[in-house]
Amino acid sequence: MTRALSNRDIADIFLEIADRMEILGEDRFRVLAYRRAGEAIADLRMPLADYRARGALEEIPGIGKTIAEKIGVILDTGALPLAERLRAEVPDGVLDMLRVPDLGPTRASRLYRELGIASLEDLRLAVESGRLRTLKGFGPKSEERIRQGLATLAEGQQRTLLGPALATAELLLAELRAVLPAVPRLAYTGSLRRGRPTVGDIDLLAAAEDTAAVTRAFTALPQVARILGQGEVKASVLLHNGLRADLLVVAPERWGSALQHFTGSKEHNIHLRRLAQERGYSFSEQGFARPDGSLITCASEEEVYATLGLPWIPPELREDAGEFEAAAAGRLPDLIPPEALLADLHMHSRWSDGRAAIAEMAAAAVARGLRYIAITDHSAYLGVTGGLDAARLHEQAAEVAAVNAEWNARGASFRVLHGVEVDITTDGALALPDEVLATLDLVVASLHVSLRQPREQITARLLRAIANPHVDIIGHPTGRILNRRPGADLDMEAVFRAAAEHGTILEINSGPDRLDLDAAYVRRALELGVVLAINSDAHHPDELVWTRLGVLTARRGWASAERVVNTWPLERLLERAQRKGR
Repeated sequence: MTRALSNRDIADIFLEIADRMEILGEDRFRVLAYRRAGEAIADLRMPLADYRARGALEEIPGIGKTIAEKIGVILDTGALPLAERLRAEVPDGVLDMLRVPDLGPTRASRLYRELGIASLEDLRLAVESGRLRTLKGFGPKSEERIRQGLATLAEGQQRTLLGPALATAELLLAELRAVLPAVPRLAYTGSLRRGRPTVGDIDLLAAAEDTAAVTRAFTALPQVARILGQGEVKASVLLHNGLRADLLVVAPERWGSALQHFTGSKEHNIHLRRLAQERGYSFSEQGFARPDGSLITCASEEEVYATLGLPWIPPELREDAGEFEAAAAGRLPDLIPPEALLADLHMHSRWSDGRAAIAEMAAAAVARGLRYIAITDHSAYLGVTGGLDAARLHEQAAEVAAVNAEWNARGASFRVLHGVEVDITTDGALALPDEVLATLDLVVASLHVSLRQPREQITARLLRAIANPHVDIIGHPTGRILNRRPGADLDMEAVFRAAAEHGTILEINSGPDRLDLDAAYVRRALELGVVLAINSDAHHPDELVWTRLGVLTARRGWASAERVVNTWPLERLLERAQRKGR
């Protein structure tokens, strides 16, 4: 018997149709329609079959009559003739090549049609043998980028971005709480709880006396596409969105030791066990075992650390990077809490590549409790649709003023700052003149192009922007895209020292595929006196929530609220901008 397809399976069918059509050079609007459908299906919480049963397929954003009919065919037959036809024209291996950073459908198509490269292994062999250089437009630099891209792809496989994993885990916990309100403790663990930028499987922990009742409820959740294993205390499932989730249920009195143990990291736990051994104990998820075999159970994590004479160490710090020494000396940082953010200083509207009006972005920010935001649409240099030049910035200023006037009329203490995300050009200049930047409330400068320049050259570009008196913030400083491309080869020590010297703020970009600066760089930047901003880089109101991921990254970097400008009152931020030179 063939298993029912999950939402993730069906989403992949439509996404693969879009990719194959793009490789074949078909109409971009058809490509976009199938891609939107795939993305919409992947985000659904309930099975598509439920939507069809209610006649609600066309109520899903991005699903029209034609796509709904194709979904019905897939649900009934497990396949789609269009997908099968395209698969015959574009092999799966060619599709895999799209995952290589900087390759793209046009170049992948040429590699397949002109050199017969039809898989990642074919591509690797062609790079090693120098065959790529025989194709016009593929020189040594292209070859090296593809070599690096293949390495990045290998490192990034089987890892899920923090944002989607966190949303999935919290949904599962909410559903469990709804069906099992008497269960006292539920949590996600592992690298997800530590806030790492990518995670593997989703690991959940519960405390209950009736362990089997919890595993039964877990495997019956509507998000579950397939049960991989189920017992009295453990269960593993595959979810409709393609992620795997594992649940372990422990006795309530052992909750603390289990939560600490399964949160990790491995290095942190090795250090913890060594401290336990120095006190004559051995430690496991069961608790502390004495030499006589008796057990000290820990109902809370605080009890675990207190048994070792330490204060509780926040999960984000548990990487064996000095947190034990800081705890013993009473020097653990007072980490920034999510509720400390008063502002979001990097977001986009329909004036460039955003998908909402300025008023809509402002309303969403107010609903989240923010006091002020900065609209920072792209400069025209990048080639983004609607990128702003001096004239359009002047026009946009009137709309910003109108939005502020409306909030003032309501008596609300809220303000929209008028800014821009200006491109740092290939020689380190800015894509807008200083006299234009001087008219704005806030300027974010970012590297978007030529990220593979040699270390000395690209560092010099960034240093020049940092020194510009009109630049307040450097956006996503390294330019990395998680699971797709590494950051630029920058001398980050020089970048941090220059930012501290010139008073230029460095951003923690909260986009789920960026989280740039990363935690290690955050910590070093703080050590050198840099001030940070945590921004969403949102292109839609729903994306303002991304700052939560930036806060987790800041916490992993030992950041306090005082060192993050988003926690400052507006007047203080504007005073800093004025002191810098505008």
